[in-house]
Amino acid sequence: MGDEQLGLAISTNDEAEAPAKRMRLDLDSDGVPMSAADSVDMIVEEVKPDLLTQEHVFDNLRLRRIVRENHNSTVAQIALMYYRPGDQGLGGHGMGGMQPYERSFDKRGAAIRDATDNSNLLVTIGHTQASVFDNENCGDHLDIMSHFQLGADATTSLRTCCWIRSSDDAIFAVAGDDCNVHIISLAWTREIRILKGHGGAIVDLQPHPTDSRLLLSVSKDQTMRIWSVASGECLCVYSHEATAARFHPEGAFFVTGTASGDVRRWPIPDLSTEPLEAHRLVVSDSSLIVAGKRTSGSAIDCLRFAKGNLLVKNSSGRIEYWDLDLDKLIRAFGIRNHGFLASRFDVSYDDEYMCAGNSRGEVYIYGIESGKTVARLAHKRSVKPVTCCLFSRDCRSVIYAGEGGFVWRYDYVDDETLAEWEKPNESASDESSIE
Repeated sequence: MGDEQLGLAISTNDEAEAPAKRMRLDLDSDGVPMSAADSVDMIVEEVKPDLLTQEHVFDNLRLRRIVRENHNSTVAQIALMYYRPGDQGLGGHGMGGMQPYERSFDKRGAAIRDATDNSNLLVTIGHTQASVFDNENCGDHLDIMSHFQLGADATTSLRTCCWIRSSDDAIFAVAGDDCNVHIISLAWTREIRILKGHGGAIVDLQPHPTDSRLLLSVSKDQTMRIWSVASGECLCVYSHEATAARFHPEGAFFVTGTASGDVRRWPIPDLSTEPLEAHRLVVSDSSLIVAGKRTSGSAIDCLRFAKGNLLVKNSSGRIEYWDLDLDKLIRAFGIRNHGFLASRFDVSYDDEYMCAGNSRGEVYIYGIESGKTVARLAHKRSVKPVTCCLFSRDCRSVIYAGEGGFVWRYDYVDDETLAEWEKPNESASDESSIE
């Protein structure tokens, strides 16, 4: 079946003009913007990892890339491909932390990776479009690779996306107001499957952390569904209102948040073989683990696990850290200047930090156990609400996006380079003395 029949228009770098304009912020030691060639050839000496603390890395984050997508609409979500070859899931993320992500670089500063390693990929969604960027390979640039768009006559927006682990492909899913889940293959550069069954807009997608066959969708039709990515069949239907969801890191159950602030725990039936008919569960099959009156009653817009505990964020900017075993609130975070905003946050690979954006275009990094603000990322050009943010797997970059189609990336810059940037512009001083 052709791409047009599936209702998806697809282009790649070789076929069409990239659907984004990249504004470079690279500066040389004199504070002058460098050419693209100079930027690629620049070699930055890295401080040895064992001499760095993570908080020092966060303190040295600087804005290095801005991308504006051509749809000029709000970027609803961004997602990094965390999986590397041989990964059997996220390997501890949410239960105490993943193994450190070690990278090596060539003499130009480009990351060296195996041909089957796709963990450099970043997908963004906004309006009717999904864009895939190379976040590392080309000298650590943020370069457009592929561009996907719903049919030319599509008027509905995409709301959510996620990567799906695959040993021989880079596969991601997108969904939104058209009520369908679109499964897209980068290897084949086309949509390979459409999951149909919801009767309302889909607001959240979550891949199963250990079983790559399974995908969870949350819809405004008052249901959640677990799908088989391989067959496209719906395996389980949960009848209850939800606004966000998250699988437990071990995959035995998932949790959902609601518009009233409730958080519920849902079991997952045995799906080792696909049932002839979808399992059907109702609210009585779930358990209430956090009541809305204990979370200030605002809509839940994002859920994450860290060290086996649950982080719950609501649209009023409050994040609560719950010990589910003890039914105890460990601590709460108030995102500064948050306003009333639906915004996804993220947890670092080691489960030690989280990042969250606000309505003023700022991103804050917090220590989860300490409760302290570790860093504030702000720029005079970033003034619109942040709808999503995330850490790179090695925690040396923070990427966020929001209104206006902008994607922003902060990268770690070593102390020596920062010292060079702070030196006075001697050539400018010489010219002024001559005058």
